[in-house]
This record gives sequence, C-alpha cells and structure tokens, in this order.
Amino acid sequence: MIERNGRNKLTRRTKALVTGGAGFIGSHLVDGLLDNGYDVAVVDNLSSGQLRNVSHGTTFYHADLNDVRLNQIIQRERPEIVFHLAAQSSVRQSAIDPVADADANVMGTIRLIAAAAAEGVEKFIFSSTGGAIYGDPETIPCDENTPINPLTPYALSKYVGEQYLELFHETYGLDYTILRYANVYGPGQNPDGEAGVVAIFTGMMLNGRRPQIFGDGLQERDFVYVLDVVQANLAAINRGHGRTYNIGTGQPVSVARIYEMLQEITEFDQEPDYRPRRAGEVLSIALDSTRAEQELRWTPQVPLREGLRRSVEYVRVSLSHRANRVGVTTERRRHRANPAQAAGNGSNR
Repeated sequence: MIERNGRNKLTRRTKALVTGGAGFIGSHLVDGLLDNGYDVAVVDNLSSGQLRNVSHGTTFYHADLNDVRLNQIIQRERPEIVFHLAAQSSVRQSAIDPVADADANVMGTIRLIAAAAAEGVEKFIFSSTGGAIYGDPETIPCDENTPINPLTPYALSKYVGEQYLELFHETYGLDYTILRYANVYGPGQNPDGEAGVVAIFTGMMLNGRRPQIFGDGLQERDFVYVLDVVQANLAAINRGHGRTYNIGTGQPVSVARIYEMLQEITEFDQEPDYRPRRAGEVLSIALDSTRAEQELRWTPQVPLREGLRRSVEYVRVSLSHRANRVGVTTERRRHRANPAQAAGNGSNR
C-alpha cells in the first residue's frame, strides 16, 4: 500500500513516473506531485511538450513509449505509481494518420502497461478522454455508463487503451484508475498549438487576429481547469481501484460563449472567422462526475470565468516574454497553488 504521512503527503521513498510530463497537463501534475513530496521521473519525447516545463528535482528521460529503453527506465526508476498522460492528442491528426495515432496511443500504451505489470507497479493511472469517447450522447451530462461511441481514431485509441488496462488488471492484478477528462484548459496550454480552444482563441485575440470557429459555434464542451484535473489524479492514488471516472464540471458551454467571455477579458472587438464544421467533431458533450465526487471525493473548484482570466493572464505574460523564457516559467509556477485557494472563494461550478 502507498504510504502517506500525517499531512496527507507521500513519504519520500514513493516514486511516481509521469509519461508526458513535459506537456500541458503532465507538467502541472509533476508540479503537484513534487509539492506533495513525491520523487518524480518524467518520460516525454518532446513532440509537443517543452523541456522548460519540467521542474527541477525530477529525473527526465527523453524517450518515446515505443522506445526499446522503456523497460529499462521502469526497471531503473522502480516507480510505485505510473501516471500515463503521453499521447498523440490531436483529433484531426488521428483522422489524417490513424496508423501513427494507433502506434502512439495503442502500442505505446500497451508497452507501458506491460512494463508496469512486469515491474510490480502498485498503481497505474490512465488519462483517457471523456470529451470524445462518448461521441454525441443522447443525454448530457453523461455518466460513465453512457454507451461508448468513438467518432475519431483518437477516441477509439483511448478506449482500446482502457480495455488493455482492464485486461492486465484481470490477468496480472495491475491496479488502475481511468480518468476520462472533459476539455482541459488553463495556464501552460500552447496558444500556437492545434488543441485547446481557450489557448488558441486567447493567443490570437491578444495578437489582434480573428480566431476561427469551425461550424456555427453552438457546439458545446465541458471545460475543466487544469489544476482541478491534477487534483483528480492525486485523489486517484489511494482511491478508485479498478474504476473509471469522468472528470468534468457537468456544464456544457458553447464555443461561441467561450469566444464572448474571452472577448470581454482580452477586450478584443472583432467577430470570429467562421469556417465549415470539421468531420467527426462532437456536437455537444458534458460529463457527469458524480461517481468521482462520491468515490474520489473530487469536485472541480475553479469557476470558468476565473479559469479563463488566469489563462489569459498566462498567455499575455508568455507573449511578452518570448525572448525571456525564465519569465514564462516563473509565471506558470505561480498557478501551482491549491485550486480552491487560487480561485479566491473556492466555490464549485
């Protein structure tokens, strides 16, 4: 059993390995683990993550999950816990090249699960997708019993990873928790990337450029703040054995409404550039996280408007420090506080 001390922090002998730990969500998780007394190792191929995101005090491996060194890394680090966040996360790219998507998200995940089982890892926490795995459900918010209906190779690859994890649990006794995220946003998300509508809209608005909206903007998403997602991962360490959880707010918000809120915060006065709807895009999704509340004792703490304000602040500082990356890193570290404290009143959405 994973030991904790009286202050609810892990003892220093406990090692956590985070795949994708240089990425958006993963780097925030690494910060949270360090703040809670973990020893942390990070595996990331830096295809989308940035080395500057990885905090000092971690052991970093520049490696792909399909790297022949993966087993050696697990053997050397001997982690009690594995947090698996590394993925090919572009829905559009998965449709363009489904083979590459499966290679990263299916084969890479299988190799990691197999290595974890072989080396006696105590807990495997898998970051899956709640925003894509259910397709367009008949009822929202949808719970974990909603029929699985992947509309893209990305969503399907994540579900296959879940199935392999359950298989290894039944066959080899590998303990696990699956977390199905809604649309995660917050400081550290790449405004120049493809994924993350909040960061993309913000980056373009602050640069005086009209963001694109694909479709009519009425498509709805469930936006959950990145530090709330970190707290869900931490909660899963000693709870949720062999269980799957939605991690979201339960509140559907249209892309057009996000645009309007960001307009207000950034004082951007131009209308969006509407483009044709993308094939395979989910029309409306929100996640019922009642099970996580009851079993993980997790609820989202950061209200949407406050989360958007912090996201805009981060991108604004990032853009002004392009020539000085130290400033960007320092600003991102300011958001490592407990989400409830950072939100001001700490109220739930």
